[in-house]
Amino acid sequence: MLFFADNTLYAIDEINQRAYKSASYSTKQSETAYALKDFPFAIPDSPQSKYYVQLLEDFPDIGCIYGTYWKYGGSTFNAFPSHWTNGTSFEIKNFMAFKYEMILSNASSVFEDYWYSNVTCHPEGPKRVPCEEIYFRKNTDIPVRSTQVISTPWEVRQFTTTYLVISVGKPDDKYFDSMPKDWTRSCRDVMLGVSYKPQSAKIDLNESVKIQVWLPTPPHQIDGNDTVHIQWKADECTDCFTWKPNQLSFNSKNFLVRQTLTITRVKNRQQTHLIPIFNGGGFDDVSVKNYTISLE
Repeated sequence: MLFFADNTLYAIDEINQRAYKSASYSTKQSETAYALKDFPFAIPDSPQSKYYVQLLEDFPDIGCIYGTYWKYGGSTFNAFPSHWTNGTSFEIKNFMAFKYEMILSNASSVFEDYWYSNVTCHPEGPKRVPCEEIYFRKNTDIPVRSTQVISTPWEVRQFTTTYLVISVGKPDDKYFDSMPKDWTRSCRDVMLGVSYKPQSAKIDLNESVKIQVWLPTPPHQIDGNDTVHIQWKADECTDCFTWKPNQLSFNSKNFLVRQTLTITRVKNRQQTHLIPIFNGGGFDDVSVKNYTISLE
């Protein structure tokens, strides 16, 4: 099916398990997303070649990112309906899902069928309304508009979404052919990162702390090599701490094995942060700011 939901274009192919989204918020900001079970141009035998992948191109804020849905993956973002994903799993389903039982109204118009939820909500306004509503073209399953009452930390509002169905059945391949062919190298895997226990510590002079280090998901195989090497550098005080070993290495077999980084305070000065330096394994584009070790 190919349709607009407000100003956002969707192409959804449930049979072949692929979905496309395109939204332009202004002349300077746009978003394009893809979700597929068999994502093309994936590295052979990689998790991305076997499981669902969701890829997002967000201009200019985020760039190109993706997440893989499997037992060691998932995603930090979702550009598609929330009922399609459950943490580490993903499935392309009907675009709409209702929280409540829906009732066909006897007061439907000549041109539309009106359904409403059996539960009411009280948004800002004088009266209660159905928590969910949807209108279809008469005697069809083609949606015209829907409403949903949504609570935010600031308000409770009833939101309306309008639909324009362009075509039903399998969408044109051109929407999926527009994805970047080099996405495995040019886009960032949002699940690549480092886990620490603990990630911050207070260390007295001449004392040490042991920090466990491991990866939540395996490194990528780049040119036949799936190893990432991690070193660290101090920022504020470059000679207040020493640590060993100087480098830890992880690959697709040992990424869950917790290795030990021993940090010792040798000067009693200000706090500092150890900033990771990544080499290999697809970590080149991983932001280091979330993976620093805070020491005081």
